[in-house]
Amino acid sequence: MLYFFKFCFIVIRFGLRLVWVRKRAIKQAMTYVEQIEKKLQGKFDAATFKKVVKSHSVYLAIVNDAFTLLHGRTTSAIEQERSIHYFICSSLFDNFFDNQQLTLAQIEAITFQPHHFQPTSFDESAFLQSHLFLLNGMKDTTEYLGVLRKEFDAQVASMEQFDSAITNQAIEHITFEKGGNAVLMCRYYLDIIPTKEEEACWYLLGSMIQLSNDLFDIYKDLQENIQTLANRTVDAHAMQSFYLRQVNSMKQKIQLLPYSATRKEAFSISMAATYTLGLVAIRQLKQIQGNLKSLPALAHLPRKQLIVDMEKPKNICYWIKFLYRHGKL
Repeated sequence: MLYFFKFCFIVIRFGLRLVWVRKRAIKQAMTYVEQIEKKLQGKFDAATFKKVVKSHSVYLAIVNDAFTLLHGRTTSAIEQERSIHYFICSSLFDNFFDNQQLTLAQIEAITFQPHHFQPTSFDESAFLQSHLFLLNGMKDTTEYLGVLRKEFDAQVASMEQFDSAITNQAIEHITFEKGGNAVLMCRYYLDIIPTKEEEACWYLLGSMIQLSNDLFDIYKDLQENIQTLANRTVDAHAMQSFYLRQVNSMKQKIQLLPYSATRKEAFSISMAATYTLGLVAIRQLKQIQGNLKSLPALAHLPRKQLIVDMEKPKNICYWIKFLYRHGKL
């Protein structure tokens, strides 16, 4: 019963703060990005502009503040500024790969030799400006570049996911490295000194976000012939067990953090607010499977069965149920 009241208090406080922080962060990011466009005399495409603004506003309230609150404070102004630059970099980085705007050698050069790279487009200039801003404010550039190298390698390896011959083991490695290191990079933008267990939480959160995104994108990825653990699932119950092992690993790491029980519990619920979305998607797969021993071929199912609509009241209720269950330490 005590946990119930704590949960309600934390979730209500979190929800109210989320609305306030997101509203302010959206305005902040839009203004900042527009200033960059004016300075560099160019324009982000509409999808990239929207992605940067949305990602920053959501991430600031749900992830950055969760980690800084472990240290007794919210995210500072300079940390928020770094967050905007990170999402400019990550969004354009994805574009360079997805739209083949640059060759692989050019992407590697702009990432790891930014001082020597000569930009020829607005996107390249914007990426370089934000990338150098982050590097110049880095306390441990060597460690950061090591994580960035792992993220780059995972992004390159992810191109193998268009090959139907790729193994599930290879997909799992790519999924965890791509998602885990993308989020782990963000710990370097905060002026805190994390423990190894805290760093493990960053990585695990990123891995589960990537896996959760794949679960939500099953239909889209099937149309694009992208191989993921999610769209290769043959048994929804086995996928649930696999996913819950990651959840339990996260909770074990949180238990080891050297902070008060109150802060750790609030942090656990904040983390669960993100990764329990994946459990809602898995529940839908379990419904499709029913009493059968395995799922039908997902590629043959209509879009309506595979799309997870989080605006449906029943899915919101299931998310809250999973959040309550798995947020508890």
